[in-house]
Amino acid sequence: MRVDTIVANGRIVSPSGVVDAAVAVADGRIVAIADESVLPEAAERIDAAGRFVLPGIVDPHVHLGGGRPLSEIFASETACAAVGGVTTVLQYRRSPSTFFETFPAELETAKTRMLVDTQFHFIISTMEQVEEIPRYAAEFGVTSFKFYMGGYEPGNPIGLVSVNDAVLYAAMEKIRELGPYGWCMVHCEDDSLVCHLTAKVKESGGDDLAAYSASRPDFVEEQDLLRAIWLADLQECSLYVPHTTVGMAVDAAAESRRKGRTVVLETCPHYLALTADDERLAGSGVGKVAPALRNEAHQAELWRGLREGWISTIGSDHVPIPKSGKGIWEEAPGFAGLATMLPVVLTEGVLKGRIAIEKVAETMAYNPARLFGLAPTKGSIQVGADADLVIVDMETEKVVGPDVTQSEFVSAFEGVPLRGWPTLTMRRGDVIYRDGEVLAQPGSGQVVVKPEPDKDKERNWHAA
Repeated sequence: MRVDTIVANGRIVSPSGVVDAAVAVADGRIVAIADESVLPEAAERIDAAGRFVLPGIVDPHVHLGGGRPLSEIFASETACAAVGGVTTVLQYRRSPSTFFETFPAELETAKTRMLVDTQFHFIISTMEQVEEIPRYAAEFGVTSFKFYMGGYEPGNPIGLVSVNDAVLYAAMEKIRELGPYGWCMVHCEDDSLVCHLTAKVKESGGDDLAAYSASRPDFVEEQDLLRAIWLADLQECSLYVPHTTVGMAVDAAAESRRKGRTVVLETCPHYLALTADDERLAGSGVGKVAPALRNEAHQAELWRGLREGWISTIGSDHVPIPKSGKGIWEEAPGFAGLATMLPVVLTEGVLKGRIAIEKVAETMAYNPARLFGLAPTKGSIQVGADADLVIVDMETEKVVGPDVTQSEFVSAFEGVPLRGWPTLTMRRGDVIYRDGEVLAQPGSGQVVVKPEPDKDKERNWHAA
């Protein structure tokens, strides 16, 4: 037997430990993990040089859209993903009408322009879309749906629509019937509080990042989170909370899960590493994001949540949006994060002793793959899985900038030195990034299809 590739001399990372071994790859899949001496010959040998080899990162929270054609955005932003060791992105799509009018064309574009693999969540804005949720699942295979509980007033610059509790309640009734990969996803910010507090902050003359964060304080998120958990409990619906910023969420999720509810928390690198009083970001809208950046006390709780397993995933919340340079109130929220998500977590988490390297494999690959129907093909380094691998250099320091991220869209970490950068990214056995060069071509990524849902499967994924 002869294989295509052997990744030799690596430290293979899984949620359960680190093993010194080599990985044999054939036809895009992992066929063996063992000492190199017992592996077959290979057409290519890649020397990991004693570095960590992580499973390809599965980013559960990516927005791809904006002012440029999707064909361009899909290609450029998934090239940035390859730079950051991300081999699968779960991207949010939204529609001003029914997804049956808009999504088929977007799906075809994804099939021809992506460099990494992808799957989809839908953002639901109307009761009409709620009624179509069963058909979206049956015809498109989409079973995870996001709802903005608030935080975006009518006429906001990115066109997001907040929903009321009736829409959310009705949707939960349908999502709970979709099987183990059916998720109600909620953006937790309250509209009325945000509008009221924003007016007060503006009246006081606040016009910097700290003022913006003061206009959407922690309790604006906290009360919506508790309301979402309550509604999900009433409807017996699995709840996924993206971009968690507040420390109280850790204990709220823990309490809910002890009661047998399925509540999953995601956080983002910028909430783990940046604060609202960051002097580097103070004078611009670069750090403007919703929910807003918090303080070190909240950060400490988020890291605890990761260590203890109450926060299950880390998503980039990547938004490819140009920053206008206008004032904080006029600037659109969001920033690019695909290329930096892994180095941020390695620098701020592993290298500072806040989490172990095994936790990176768990929260950034294994867990999101399990949650959204990608496992066992994605999310882990095991025989039979796709050969999605990332070799990371924990020693070399790089300062974040467009030359490093290979993105035209600004990063909130611009100018920050980070360690833990990928030296090589492999997607289904093909090297798509090596030593600063993106090698994949648009269209080489695939749309990943979920397995047929087993509606009798245990819904509490932590009990599986």
